Amino acid sequence: MITIHHSPLSRSMRVVWFCEEIGLEYRLETIEMFSDAMQQPEYLKVNPLGKVPAIDDDGFVLWETSAILQYLDAKYGGGQLIPPRDTQAGALAIQWLEYGENPLTVIMGEIAAHSGPMPEDRRIPALVERGQQIAPTLVQVVEKALGKQEWILGDSFSAADIMLVFGLMIADHLGYITADSQRVRAYLERAMARPAFQRALG
Repeated sequence: MITIHHSPLSRSMRVVWFCEEIGLEYRLETIEMFSDAMQQPEYLKVNPLGKVPAIDDDGFVLWETSAILQYLDAKYGGGQLIPPRDTQAGALAIQWLEYGENPLTVIMGEIAAHSGPMPEDRRIPALVERGQQIAPTLVQVVEKALGKQEWILGDSFSAADIMLVFGLMIADHLGYITADSQRVRAYLERAMARPAFQRALG
């Protein structure tokens, strides 16, 4: 059974959601965001950046969300949620996996963290200002890409949706899902209604 190093409502929620989608058993090792525990030598051996997520699969430790999802899909998911890399769908899946983290979640996360829960002595106001300028465009990229599709790759839900939806949840919390992004709004609602998402959230 894999261990997921996890903080509630953090990026590690994506890994939990992914496991729920493919029916993979896991154990949660919970650690508080922005806590001293994340900077302790014992945890830095797991993730040298002192962040989540990270997984331990029978002694094999891996961090960075996109890498984790690709590994789990290949080893345990039978390619259910990431199409073969030598196909156009597979290439697009990797594109959206990367976009879902950087820039989407990175920028939205910086706005949220540096204007809110991050300890005041670690906040960087310039990151908030930069993010506020970029954020609407980041949402519109997804809005246009969705078109009339149900999911970002078309008819089939994928790991790319998991990556995107987390960043868009932050965007929604920050008020960037507006009347100009109704496709994104509907997309978020579809994703968050999935039973696997609800189990991961719970």
